[in-house]
Amino acid sequence: KTTLSTDPKRQLIGDDEHGWDDHGVFNFEGGCYAKTINLSAEAEPDIFHAIKRDALLENVAVDANGKIDYDDGSKTENTRVSYPIYHIDNIVKPVSKAGHATKVIFLTADAFGVLPPVSKLTPEQTRYYFLSGFTAKLAGTERGITEPTPTFSACFGAAFLTLHPTQYGEVLTKRMKASNATAYLVNTGWNGTGKRISIKDTRGIIDAILAGELESAETKNLSVFNLEVPTALQGVDTGILDPRDTYADAAEWDAKAAKLAKMFVENFDKYTDTAEGKALVAAGPAV
Repeated sequence: KTTLSTDPKRQLIGDDEHGWDDHGVFNFEGGCYAKTINLSAEAEPDIFHAIKRDALLENVAVDANGKIDYDDGSKTENTRVSYPIYHIDNIVKPVSKAGHATKVIFLTADAFGVLPPVSKLTPEQTRYYFLSGFTAKLAGTERGITEPTPTFSACFGAAFLTLHPTQYGEVLTKRMKASNATAYLVNTGWNGTGKRISIKDTRGIIDAILAGELESAETKNLSVFNLEVPTALQGVDTGILDPRDTYADAAEWDAKAAKLAKMFVENFDKYTDTAEGKALVAAGPAV
């Protein structure tokens, strides 16, 4: 998230916590909290150069001469840096705020290799995936996590919610409708190649979304999850857009998809005690 929002082509409003009111989007913070594992000046120049006086590094490996090895994850993969937002050159000034959002992107890191790198969501799917808040904890990022573990965090921030998740869903729907916004699910995780989707491809996907390219792109339906995925996007490896195509044996994707779909359905069951929740079940995966 921090990597993708820190883009020299676009002004940064903020890193993590934002609000959306009658005047637009605004940030609550004064800094950024970025992962540094495998950090390089080539792939993430803004974050790399933000590491200077007044930045705070966590869990990184440092040799006897004080040189940092960002590729060393021997202690933990969860290496981090905190730095003031003014360490980034291209930020919104003087106040971290902007107008209303017209593109809403839900980021997920699917470690199971099932979800597509990008799909445009219907209004019903927007509410379903917002309430689901799916991502995966990765091995080595937290103590005791030795294999990919699914995480369903309502509204992608369950720990911070003071009201019922459906109330936040209603507010998001209201704001999006007022600004005629569309939503997208972007997966930065893994696929059938066993490799993580590259930052280059994910940046290309974000560029395509913001340029409106997905509005006219040819799409195909991804079974089980009933998601519409583009068949081609400028600057993105076409071979990764349908995750099923990344497997040597498509049956492997089918099996993993069925397993993940079941997790989604079981998690969403807690919302089916209301008429709205029951109506949204059809927007999720089919098992």
